[in-house]
Amino acid sequence: MDLSGWSVISPEPGGRDQRKAWMAARSDAARSDHWLWKPRTLTDNGTVPALNDVAEVVSSRIAMRIGLPSAECQYALWKGEQGVVSRNVTPSGYDLHDAETYLSAVEGYSRRSPQFDDVGNQRGRLRSDVGYTLDAVVEVLDGLTGPPGWEEMTAYQVFAGFLVLDALVANGDRHPRNWAVLERRSDGCRAIAPTFDHGSSLGSGLSDERRATRDPRAFCRGGFANPFTSRPLLLDLARRAVNDAAASFWFERVADLGSDDFDAAVTAPSGRLSVVASTFIGQVLTINRERLCDVDDSQD
Repeated sequence: MDLSGWSVISPEPGGRDQRKAWMAARSDAARSDHWLWKPRTLTDNGTVPALNDVAEVVSSRIAMRIGLPSAECQYALWKGEQGVVSRNVTPSGYDLHDAETYLSAVEGYSRRSPQFDDVGNQRGRLRSDVGYTLDAVVEVLDGLTGPPGWEEMTAYQVFAGFLVLDALVANGDRHPRNWAVLERRSDGCRAIAPTFDHGSSLGSGLSDERRATRDPRAFCRGGFANPFTSRPLLLDLARRAVNDAAASFWFERVADLGSDDFDAAVTAPSGRLSVVASTFIGQVLTINRERLCDVDDSQD
């Protein structure tokens, strides 16, 4: 998507990258037609472009392929810079609040606030919030449904799908600001919002030099749900949530994915993705699919 001529609606508040902005093709566009622009970040001591745009698009495509409510993501260019746009997940008549808004009322939960430098950029990565567990998530989502269009599922079944996606795409960044709840203005009715923000997935911060020498199976085995208390393995967290939510259909949908689905998901415009990177990403997806669908954990 070429964003030339698009209007900047507002900057994205908070976060580590102050260059993010909400944009739309027209300044009077409805909120559902607003897209969040995210430029490529830098990795390897600020010398190599990260693949956060690729991670976002690939994760979004796979989510949609398995029927998981997700923000639509597209490759984008703005002012000559490569990046990604993620479509607003808030329907008309709703407000969106990140999960931390509701977790703060859960006994035993407390936030560890990030630190910022003099120009407002976040220093380092977020540490795990105290008491951020699946039990706390269950308490927040009790009685809620899936987002509009997915009301036949409970909110926790949808969240279990989020964790299955995380285990598949190696996303260890499901912190309480990376998922949200929709609240209908007319009556206060709540539902979980579609999943969004997967830019840390698929080893997006690795350089090609590191991808070329990294064992993809060892990389997958080292996938931890970093924001959660005790940093459980992504695979273990997904399995527990699926079991607790009676949501085994997510594993069935992942099992239906084949190499053609992964090839389609990894397809990118020229110059976005090297052969080394696309090969590594394809291997990670294939290995994690096997791990998710194999009840024998002995190799892990």
